[in-house]
Amino acid sequence: MPQRSEKTTFDTYRQGGTTSGIRMLIKMALVVRQFRNTMDVHLRKIGQSSARMEALGAIMNMPDPKSQSDLARRLRVENATVTRMVDILSKEGLVERTPDPGDRRVNLLSISPKGEEALREIFVVYDRVRSHILAVVPPERHDELSALFDTMLARLDEPIATDTHAEDVPRGDPLGT
Repeated sequence: MPQRSEKTTFDTYRQGGTTSGIRMLIKMALVVRQFRNTMDVHLRKIGQSSARMEALGAIMNMPDPKSQSDLARRLRVENATVTRMVDILSKEGLVERTPDPGDRRVNLLSISPKGEEALREIFVVYDRVRSHILAVVPPERHDELSALFDTMLARLDEPIATDTHAEDVPRGDPLGT
């Protein structure tokens, strides 16, 4: 197997090192994960979750018509995940499904009055947690950070220059000895 001439991120990390890019992305993931965890702790008290908040909020906020596929794309999750969530929200009377007049295979989604009231309660919790986390970020930086996240999301939507294939992953002695 040919020797790699450049040090990989794995090599850096294995040796106890890091880079500014590694640190930034790990911290970004941790912030998002902890935000969701904190939201879920507080939302459970009212029988809700951050996943339900995201689905209900997206349905309410998206322009019409709103299909389950549109919701999956907006939330960046699999269609099956949205189907399960919409099934639950529909059974609870929070979301209404109506057949698309142009395609009976498609259900259009809307938030019910009961769903809107649930979302109103969710947003009371959300506003508290959001205010808490953003208290350390000056308001004049919000647009700058939002634009950065938009740029990163758009970049993730672009094809990656090279695909990783099984044969690209080094095998054998992990120490290279």
